[in-house]
Amino acid sequence: MKKFILNLAEVQELVAHNSYTVSEKQKFLSRCIDGRYENSSDLPALGIPGGDLGDLAIIAAAGNEFGFEVNLQKTSDTLIEFVGGVGNFSFHTDSHAVKNLAAGGCGHIKLITTENEAYKVTKEQAESIKKTAQELKEKGANEVVLHGDHMEGAVLVVRGDYGIKPQYELQTDEGGIKKVQVFIFHRTLVDSRHKELSQKLIENKAVKLFENQDAEYLYEVLSEETDNHLFETARHLAKNLRIFEVNFKNNGEYEVKEVGIV
Repeated sequence: MKKFILNLAEVQELVAHNSYTVSEKQKFLSRCIDGRYENSSDLPALGIPGGDLGDLAIIAAAGNEFGFEVNLQKTSDTLIEFVGGVGNFSFHTDSHAVKNLAAGGCGHIKLITTENEAYKVTKEQAESIKKTAQELKEKGANEVVLHGDHMEGAVLVVRGDYGIKPQYELQTDEGGIKKVQVFIFHRTLVDSRHKELSQKLIENKAVKLFENQDAEYLYEVLSEETDNHLFETARHLAKNLRIFEVNFKNNGEYEVKEVGIV
């Protein structure tokens, strides 16, 4: 199947048909930024590289880069508690991956393993995250199996209280249909989640900050590290795609603007 690079008008059409309100119950449940997720009615809106596994890597990387202590086991336990139990802890594989290898089809997790220095994690931490995926899968974590090849034609950065489903069918001038996908990172929901999660990580002693550092500081460095991880993965998986910001108002109205190219 041919990959189509999307322009502004096409992204606007996709957003018009694929946007949905985010329920309070689901707002902190995650999915990866991968565009192969099916447009299901219960699709989490919070797109973050690697899903919940990716968040473990972000927290580990922040500790390494800014010099504070991170206990990965306590971090994993805190994140499981935060999302409402192991059944809500989410990551993905795909139909091409080795069977029964947890997160084996997630390009972001692969990159954290093979390019660990770029992601500011140690090899030991990368392996620990993969081991965590396997253990949690066996305990009932939500591992989604994605199908097909990567056909993403744009990168969307979303702000506001609405989600966007990643797959769409565009009408061609010839009367045909072209199937398209988009990478989706949800800036507002990721930031909101990290603000609340930062406090929990400190309370549970999953991180040990220096004197005079607090939850606001942790939130700020997690935000910086999230951007680093997003950029690194986009550089590998979304090269030459256009980046669009989608800004939703409270009433569901939105503005889409092109902000660059990966």
